Amino acid sequence: MPPLDGADEPSARGPLLPPPAPRREAARLHTLPLIVAASFVASFHLLFLTPGPSYYQSLFLSLGSNDTAAAHLRALTQRPHVAGTRANSLTAAYVRDALSSHSFPTRLTPYSVLLSYPARRSLSLSAPDRGTIHFALEQETYPGDPYAAVSAEAVPTFLAYAASGSVAAEAVYANYGRAEDFAYLAARGVNVTGKVAVARYGKVFRGDIVRNARDAGAAAAVIYTDAKDYAAGKAFPDGPWMPPTGVQVGSTFKGVGDPTTPMWASSEGCQRLSIAEAMASDDMPGIPALPVSGMDGEAILRLIGGDVAPEEWQGGAAAPAYRLGPGPAVLNLTYVVSCSVTLQELEMTGNNFFLIVMIDACLPSFQGNETMATIQNVISVIEGKEEPERYYQCPQSPKPPTVAC
Repeated sequence: MPPLDGADEPSARGPLLPPPAPRREAARLHTLPLIVAASFVASFHLLFLTPGPSYYQSLFLSLGSNDTAAAHLRALTQRPHVAGTRANSLTAAYVRDALSSHSFPTRLTPYSVLLSYPARRSLSLSAPDRGTIHFALEQETYPGDPYAAVSAEAVPTFLAYAASGSVAAEAVYANYGRAEDFAYLAARGVNVTGKVAVARYGKVFRGDIVRNARDAGAAAAVIYTDAKDYAAGKAFPDGPWMPPTGVQVGSTFKGVGDPTTPMWASSEGCQRLSIAEAMASDDMPGIPALPVSGMDGEAILRLIGGDVAPEEWQGGAAAPAYRLGPGPAVLNLTYVVSCSVTLQELEMTGNNFFLIVMIDACLPSFQGNETMATIQNVISVIEGKEEPERYYQCPQSPKPPTVAC
């Protein structure tokens, strides 16, 4: 978030005019040269520094063209650029340069924020008289994908801010993971306590799915992409729908902005919650969680037994019959966040790709610390025609009763 006072640094707020020069007693000011100079400066400003109305009109029309949008979209999506990495800094610089090229005053403002990155994750499925399935947790490229090589730079699929931990427990199917879905399971006598809740994306925010599972007593959560909701037609690259190994990823933090500075700007020198306080907030999920593909989710649901789920809980025509559980399917889930304060580049080990972030070792209990990293906000200004000096300034938030930075 940008600073609430509209400035980047206190030191940047200098006087608008230089101090006056000492008076010379014998000097006499002639007004004609001053008038000529002022007229020249005003003319230069109007002619060369301030674009005319026709410029902004043509700019607006060009920005709305398919070609312009396609070029920017291609540039911004060619490579992964997860927050806090060098790739993300380059992306911010691209946006800044694109806006600056249109004469918009633009700047980059850095902020130190709490982020989480996956250091280690695994998921396996077992059931009586069945072998163990170890899920790859990878999104496959398609034949002829021109950007297949870039997939090596992608961060492994994960849910940001999920708690570190290792859980092995019976699986319970929880539909969309809404509060009413867990209430239905309780009414049917399905015990969720200590189990791994399996829910599908849709209807509610992914962070609420994990929190609802936690509140129902689940030890961990797995969220999958159901073909009924996300593969109703031709899948990518032949169509717009999610491919079988596609995984939806994202944050599970329910708050706004940086978790260590809730409701105020994460500016240099500001007061912050400690990382422990931020992670203990109810805005955090509080239990381990992983996202999986529709293909992996269906494999899990095939081995869940118990009563048949209601019709509205079922999948598409090609899906197996969904049952409530618990068990006999057992999920063994491990998720460990990074324990480092230094973010480096991606490194390849065999067929797996990891962010090298583990400078400090994780604790034996798997309780890793989250990472404070630097991100950039791109701030650009388009002046209004009338009263351009007026703008909305957020009110100052009260100082939190916590440790100062």
